[in-house]
Amino acid sequence: MRVILWLLFCAGVAYPAELGEKAGPLDLTTLDGRRLTMANYGERLATAVVFLSARCDASQRAAATLARINQQHRLGGVLLVGVFPNAAESGAEVRRFAQHLGLVFPVYRDPGGQAAKEFGAEVTPEAYLLDRQGTLVYRGSVEGLAGAVAKLAAGKPVDPSHVPAEGTPIGRPGPPRTFEDRFGSVWFSSELIFEKIPDAPAHHASTIAKAANGDLLAVWYGGSYESSDDQTLFLARRKKGARAWDPPQALIRDSLQPPGNAVVFRDGRDRIWIVWARMEGSRPVRRGGGWGETRLMYRTSEDHGVSWTQDRPMPADARGLPRNVPVLLPDGALLLPMGERGGSYTLRTADYGETWVRSILIAGGGQPTVAQRPDGSLLALMRRRPRIMQSESHDGGMTWSPAAPSALKNPDAGIAMTRLSNGHLVLVFNDSETARTPLSMALSLDGGQSWEQPLVLEANPGEYSYPSVIQDSDGRIHVTYTFRRYSIKHVEMDEEWLARLERPN
Repeated sequence: MRVILWLLFCAGVAYPAELGEKAGPLDLTTLDGRRLTMANYGERLATAVVFLSARCDASQRAAATLARINQQHRLGGVLLVGVFPNAAESGAEVRRFAQHLGLVFPVYRDPGGQAAKEFGAEVTPEAYLLDRQGTLVYRGSVEGLAGAVAKLAAGKPVDPSHVPAEGTPIGRPGPPRTFEDRFGSVWFSSELIFEKIPDAPAHHASTIAKAANGDLLAVWYGGSYESSDDQTLFLARRKKGARAWDPPQALIRDSLQPPGNAVVFRDGRDRIWIVWARMEGSRPVRRGGGWGETRLMYRTSEDHGVSWTQDRPMPADARGLPRNVPVLLPDGALLLPMGERGGSYTLRTADYGETWVRSILIAGGGQPTVAQRPDGSLLALMRRRPRIMQSESHDGGMTWSPAAPSALKNPDAGIAMTRLSNGHLVLVFNDSETARTPLSMALSLDGGQSWEQPLVLEANPGEYSYPSVIQDSDGRIHVTYTFRRYSIKHVEMDEEWLARLERPN
């Protein structure tokens, strides 16, 4: 009988390998065109040979199952080997298929289809499981392979019943195709905006915006110490395409009425605004004092922050301190989050800053950050120990629900949130109840109903606080924050850095 089967095989008639038979050496071709003979079955518990095609929908769908089998059993002595039997598929095409779908096991070509004939494979994907002696214990679908491998790894007998494979006939793979890289790439960079500013050793409360010409602008206050007479509002610029920041320039300095918290942003007409708090209490004051007696001022720029108008007061009922960048609503209105003693509120303008309307007060949290949810409602998060407080608005920010604690920790320090272009939310905060370290970032895919596991930006001892966060038109996320009060740090990343925590390896 064996002689007859051998003669039929030589005549070009392929017969399926039978369960219980032993596989011989398998001649394969590496992706760079070199010959390789696989015969080392005895070096491991089992070998799963899976015939695949880079031009096959079913093979692409099977990739996740194969990745899971490999992850669960590779350290237990089970080796997956992918074999691509269609001569039309080049090594480069096969490599792209495997890399983009996260197949981290050996893959080879079988351009003459010899290996497929020896196993009797007829479609892709089709799987064959060999034990340590090279004996075939399973043949059929990839879904059935998962159970067969689990039983073999557990020392249990493998069900001998045949599980038919369904897919694309070998030898008829169809045209080349493109498919999305499942894992993509990540982008991340960081730098101190400056090393040292003469006569201004302590720096805090930064904010960031991107001008219409592509320049990044960062604004913060610095001086001898917080609330000092020499406290100054600084601006630094990173020109479009540059990696380094220009030396900071002093924008506002007044020893009798020093500038405090500020926020820089771009409006719907591409003007740059700085809204800032002028400290108007009597002097001298203690370090960190004077924040309760401030007046809200603003200035604008028509040339991307090169020159500025005179400073003007905001409406008389706009009291307190700015902290976070405003939200540009779909109807063109601008919503500026504000904090004052006793709570938070928002200022809304529908005429590019000519007039402002104040919302009701949200008691129970300060220095709000606001983002619009995909359903059109607004979410406000506010600083407060031991948990960030949250509120929502369904009328464009004029009325707000009572503040309630979220699940997010807070040591009563500044927070910042923004909505990404795809509707996801990003929050930067101190993930602690007691300290301004660590500084972390969290992603929400459901409008702030839940948050992904935070990623840590800074975890060393020291203060890393008062973040500001935006996303630019290129999709890059920019964060600035206080770096130990010595400097302001800028971090830039894409959303993949937050979402793709590990590439298969």
